[in-house]
Amino acid sequence: MAELEVPEAKAIRKVSLRLIPFLFVLYIAAWLDRVNVGFAALQMNDALKFSAAAFGFGSGVFFLGYCLFEVPSNFILHRVGARRWIARIMVSWGIIAVAMMFVRTPSQFYVLRFLLGVAEAGFFPGVVYYLSYWYPRHHRARAVGTFMMAIPVAGFIGGPLSGVLLRLDGVLGLAGWQWLFVLEGLPSVLLGCCAWIYLTDKPENARWLEPVEKTALIARLSSEEQEVREAHAIGALDALRNPTVWHLGTIFFLANLGFYGYSIWAPQIIKSYVGTSDLTVGVIFGVISAAVVAAMILSNAHSDRTGERPLHVAFALAIMCCGFAATALLGHSSMAIVFLALVPLGMGAAYGPFWSMPTSFLVGEAAAGGIAMVATIVNLSGFVGPTLVGTLKGQTGDYKTGLLLLGAAAGLGALLALPLRRRAALATGRQVAVVVK
Repeated sequence: MAELEVPEAKAIRKVSLRLIPFLFVLYIAAWLDRVNVGFAALQMNDALKFSAAAFGFGSGVFFLGYCLFEVPSNFILHRVGARRWIARIMVSWGIIAVAMMFVRTPSQFYVLRFLLGVAEAGFFPGVVYYLSYWYPRHHRARAVGTFMMAIPVAGFIGGPLSGVLLRLDGVLGLAGWQWLFVLEGLPSVLLGCCAWIYLTDKPENARWLEPVEKTALIARLSSEEQEVREAHAIGALDALRNPTVWHLGTIFFLANLGFYGYSIWAPQIIKSYVGTSDLTVGVIFGVISAAVVAAMILSNAHSDRTGERPLHVAFALAIMCCGFAATALLGHSSMAIVFLALVPLGMGAAYGPFWSMPTSFLVGEAAAGGIAMVATIVNLSGFVGPTLVGTLKGQTGDYKTGLLLLGAAAGLGALLALPLRRRAALATGRQVAVVVK
């Protein structure tokens, strides 16, 4: 075994250098096209006379399309390979993202946001599943967490960028919000074409690994998968109703209620609370996102070093809960924005530890279905969170009630994460395994 350690380490380093930066860029594009509607709303809502409720529903309906097709999309990825399917996902969502420039009515807004969700369905759980092909168990939190740093980086880039694009208002007869959709949607189409050429489906096909490196990595991955298979194997469809899958999904459903509520509404909340220009709103959003990157790095590294996952998730979601509560209670002030930053900081710190848990007890086709099932449950919150905030904003005239409810949800998610500590064997594959028969 000692002879394989050096080639294995070299293989993992090469995998990280080749795959993570590219997947990172893909997720930045995905995240921008998913949430740039929050910045577009700074102009679009007034121009098209959209109410807060209509905007909240249209923003959230993306996730209904996403959730309906997420599980079947991941099964297809398992069958046809990540290279082909990720390329298809990106090209189709990029085209629809650009088409958002033609929205004129609430109905058109709802339809295109729904179709955008259908097109993007399976991308995130597909990448998490794909990474399990390449990384041994004790490297996955950092791998997944590094990939997911694309979310705050997208905020860091996308906030100021969106502010700049909104200033193109009137150029060539297009509104600023239309330029935003066009110029942030086209890169996804181009990157999808690149994915078809660049990605490698499995280590067995990796010509860029030396034979000894490839052998060492495949041996480690096969050994870990066999350990899981020998525990207890059930069918892939049974993974969809596995209690731990639903437990995990419920925890992050509650957390994501707040995070998607934040992601869609933060530009308008910031502008409302501090009364500044669209560009300054983007810069503030970008600064917050930069801090989230640091939180993710620290949390992911510590979680991998200790091998502990649930407590990391619970602590991070508790921070998120405090951020919502303090923002709601402080109201219209600059200090409220400081506490609002705790929301993405907490969520970012939870990402790596959380998403490394499913692949510690799911392998094979069941991993594709189980991870997608967790992501489906989680992403239903993307519909509920923005819609809830929009509805309550329309009824009460402010964000306080919505923020308090989202904070309570994050707090409950933190409490639900604690019982998973009793299932610590999941992290080492010694408990019930869910695999293909």
